[in-house]
Amino acid sequence: MSGAQVDLILPGLLDLPVQELDAATLQQATPALHRLLRFASRETVAACDFDDVLLQRLGMKQAALPFASALQASTKGQSLCFRPVHLKADINNAIVFPIDENHEDVDIIINGLSDFFKQDCDIEKRPDQSWLMTLKTVRPVDGVPHYLSALGKKVTHYLQQAKSNLDWFKLFNEMQMFLHQHAVNQRRQQNGQLLINSLWCWGADDYQGEKSIDRQWFSDEADLAALGELLGAAVHPFSDLKTGALNQSAIIIDLSLLKALKQDPDADLTAVLARLEQQCFAPMLKSKVDITLHTAAGLNLHYRPSREWQFWKKPVSLLDLQGQGA
Repeated sequence: MSGAQVDLILPGLLDLPVQELDAATLQQATPALHRLLRFASRETVAACDFDDVLLQRLGMKQAALPFASALQASTKGQSLCFRPVHLKADINNAIVFPIDENHEDVDIIINGLSDFFKQDCDIEKRPDQSWLMTLKTVRPVDGVPHYLSALGKKVTHYLQQAKSNLDWFKLFNEMQMFLHQHAVNQRRQQNGQLLINSLWCWGADDYQGEKSIDRQWFSDEADLAALGELLGAAVHPFSDLKTGALNQSAIIIDLSLLKALKQDPDADLTAVLARLEQQCFAPMLKSKVDITLHTAAGLNLHYRPSREWQFWKKPVSLLDLQGQGA
């Protein structure tokens, strides 16, 4: 597969609390990953989120990815993706927090929202616990990062930006008032749970017709797989890497580390890395392809199989790389 170039986008890798993990167990569980770390050259880049990395690699000249266009089955209105969140706001900052995975609470409150605002929009639940909102007259807000990119970060800039779209801003404020007053939130407040007091909306950007037919595309995320299909790429589930399906230049995107770090405080991070070893790192290195590992943390790693003859290279751990990004 001479000349095949693989972009592996793996956000969260350099954000792992590796000092809390057993180094020997991690090394034993991920030998291919550690080979890649040892023999890869390093490139300091501007720190950015995984969706920004994708925009750059795809050459798309817009502020955010057109996820809703990829997922939208209907052309009756413009759509956006959203997830219910807890928005902690004060006079200077606003930070997005995930809510606990009580799907019953979420379903009740969003079904109520859908019914109350049925003159303004149609709301459809997706299998990944996100939702698709199709607006009937209002233009949605665009230029907004993916939900996973926004979690735990200050988002004041994006909330201020939404004010320039007055129709959307008014509708969104009315939706927030509905959420705040809902009986589910009154009960959650009494139980000491985070309120479901806002929505994080993203993916409304227009699709400009770009194509990526010369690449394979590997992802288990439904919205990312749909995006690959929109671009005309040959889309595969992540597990196909183990079956030798990697046979040309490719984009490979895995968000499991990011999800574990941002949504699951009890996640077994060593187990997540061990799964990535079996499904991703080992098959890629076996395929003898050139790899650029995008950490989305200000550091890219460039691996070429021919560099493995440089036997004098010292072993490199994840801890060695943390803090080296821009």
